[in-house]
Amino acid sequence: MARFKDASEFKTVFEQIFQLMNDHPKIGRRLRDAKAPHRFEITDLDVVFSVTWAPPEDEPSGRYLRWGWESDGFSPEPMIIMKMTSEVANRFFQGKENIALAIASGRVKLRGPLAKLLELAPVTKPVHPVYREWLVSDGREHLLE
Repeated sequence: MARFKDASEFKTVFEQIFQLMNDHPKIGRRLRDAKAPHRFEITDLDVVFSVTWAPPEDEPSGRYLRWGWESDGFSPEPMIIMKMTSEVANRFFQGKENIALAIASGRVKLRGPLAKLLELAPVTKPVHPVYREWLVSDGREHLLE
């Protein structure tokens, strides 16, 4: 099973996932337009990450999403809150974890509208191979599932 070395590595990787999604032509705008802020509570590393939409004035610079860590003071009001381990989060963004099954089995605890989450989960699918390629190019093969 792929494991992060520590919370610092997880933070670096998770920020990169959202940069990849922001920059992807099939993902960034669609997530922004959904206007569904998410909070990820990563239970094994005790970190909280939030992502929300960027304001329209950020679009010319290619910014569709805004994200950050609660420990850094970034904490927009979420529509969806998911509690999971770093391993589950890593598997999901590699396309190796079905979010509906993870919720049903208790690997992900959800607060917020399940229908909205299930509507948005497929939007992130194009990032899966891009994320796996980035892990290899960045020397993080130990995180591949």
